[in-house]
Amino acid sequence: MNPRKIPTLPAIGALTLIYLVAGKLSLSLAFVNKSASPVWPPTGIALAALLILGIRVWPAIFAGAFIVNLWTTSSVLASVGIAGGNTLEAICAAWLINRFANGTNVFDRAQDVFKFAVITLASAALSASIGVTTLSLTGLAQWANYSTIWKTWWLGDYTGALIVTPLVVLWLLGCARKWTKRELIEVTSLFVLLIGLGLFLFSGWFSYTAQNYPVSFLQGPIVIWMAFRFTPRETITGMFILTSMAIWGTLHGHGPFVMTDENQALAILDARTIVNAITVLALSAAIAERDRSREALEQQKDEVESANRTKDNFLAMLSHELRTPLTPVLAALDSLDNDGVSSSESRNSLAMIRRNVELESQLIDDLLDLTRIAKDKLQLRFGPLDAHEVVQNVVEICRPEAQARSLKVHVNLRAGAHHVTGDAAKFQQIIWNLLKNAIKFTADNGEITMSTTNPEPQLVAISVHDTGIGIDPEIMNRIFDPFEQGERSFQRRYGGLGLGLAISKSLAQAHGGTLIARSAGPGRGSTFTLTIKTVPPTAKLAKLASSIPQTRPLRILLVDDHQDTCIALERLLVRRGHLVAAAHNIRSAMEAAARNSFDLLISDIALPDGTGTELMTYLRAMSQTPGIAISGFGMNGDVQKSLDAGFIEHLVKPVKMESLEAAIDRVMATTSL
Repeated sequence: MNPRKIPTLPAIGALTLIYLVAGKLSLSLAFVNKSASPVWPPTGIALAALLILGIRVWPAIFAGAFIVNLWTTSSVLASVGIAGGNTLEAICAAWLINRFANGTNVFDRAQDVFKFAVITLASAALSASIGVTTLSLTGLAQWANYSTIWKTWWLGDYTGALIVTPLVVLWLLGCARKWTKRELIEVTSLFVLLIGLGLFLFSGWFSYTAQNYPVSFLQGPIVIWMAFRFTPRETITGMFILTSMAIWGTLHGHGPFVMTDENQALAILDARTIVNAITVLALSAAIAERDRSREALEQQKDEVESANRTKDNFLAMLSHELRTPLTPVLAALDSLDNDGVSSSESRNSLAMIRRNVELESQLIDDLLDLTRIAKDKLQLRFGPLDAHEVVQNVVEICRPEAQARSLKVHVNLRAGAHHVTGDAAKFQQIIWNLLKNAIKFTADNGEITMSTTNPEPQLVAISVHDTGIGIDPEIMNRIFDPFEQGERSFQRRYGGLGLGLAISKSLAQAHGGTLIARSAGPGRGSTFTLTIKTVPPTAKLAKLASSIPQTRPLRILLVDDHQDTCIALERLLVRRGHLVAAAHNIRSAMEAAARNSFDLLISDIALPDGTGTELMTYLRAMSQTPGIAISGFGMNGDVQKSLDAGFIEHLVKPVKMESLEAAIDRVMATTSL
């Protein structure tokens, strides 16, 4: 229930009664003047009430203070003045706390606790000044005793505000806490220890506690422990218990605060309580604030990780959905090439279609490569490579595109040491990205130079220089950032995702090399240089492409739910002399496998009634049939799942026929050993 919705009159009546009882009990400890007590919980009650219920209940404070003082002094004028001061104290403090210290959440942050301490200090001084001045003017106090009475009044009000206000606010408005068994044991142990310490200090059972030894400092470690381990509510509760025991013990002549003057003894106890209360409240609030920040960070971390998982799943699914339609397109192109095309226009059209299909496939690969690199999951297979062979191979791959735009590509391979260790495909991708970037940003009839040098005996530098648009100095610092393509006009004009250079730099670093860019400015071309360590040449070098020996006719079970893909691949495989049984789901594939024996399974992974890995597991258990997985899912985890299920190869769509033939040859060579 919201306390602000409690009807005003019942709230005022209940608060008046509570204030009256607390005030009458507190005035029993008035020693310097019957209206000034060093113990005054009503201040804390009044302030807590205004914070929780609102300023609307201020008449209860005035009525309670008026009645208790009239009961004590029998002076209407003095009672009105004192009640006015007490009411003004509570109203001012509540307004300032609501305005500057976060209202009822004042004890949630250390900075607000300190604001609360300053505000209540000032408001207590206001009440003391009005109250003592009223007593002096009405003859109920001597002006000579003004400072002593004022100090007592102020300490009593301030202590009441620091102890009672947080106690009431935190217990009435604090959220219910679910204690673990361990926390319950710990907090119980702390309160038992706290009560034990209170008995030790203030029970009188130990005679030396009545001496002037500084044993009161023993309470510090326990309340600080509570501040560190628990919320401000438990901390202030411990302080309230310890303060209550200290007051009782001091009044009964026990403990380190005992003096011949009871008022002075309680004043010293108030001073110690004020210091401890501010310290532990601020400390507890700071710890609670730290814990909330840590929980918020953990929650944000979980949200980010969840978003990353969602993003990865989305990219994987996007890759699958985008790749799948490309496979039948490439297969149809292969089929048309095999049929022969008479006109040059048709041949050019087929070449254009193939280039754009391969470009879309490369864009998908770039997105997935960027994800793998960001998550440090890029897997490389290192082996010896001839850097010159890689450069020449890339130049031949890109030569048709360069010729179509009348670009002159010069190759100047001067490096004496040019053998390196790297992943054949990814190392070629670095060079390919650099050359494609140069072709993309160089105007027609421009020039591109591919060169190699040895800047040091064990280093080879591969440079790609172009006469293109160049790089603005402001863009140079972020040219290798993902999705960076310079000015927006460049993005519209040249297209692409801006991932090639970012991926190339990451791949270069993964190979232990460096990739840097230089440019004299816009319109003056650019140079990208890959520098990597060389190794002595070996007899066996990793080849980027190898001849694919012809395999014997095979009985192949082809499974793919994408009918266009299935039809196109079946047609190409049959043309190469293989016997093919096509199926579109696991059920029909298993029925075909039950009727006939097959030399090879070629299966998609995502099928309508299950997965290709389940089909592979079934066939391996039945006949040890080897398998090739073809899928739009190409992340490292997807490949590993296929291999774990028994597939020997995992091809990522779109599948080129030469890649499929090479995979078939490798699989059959492996199974024949």
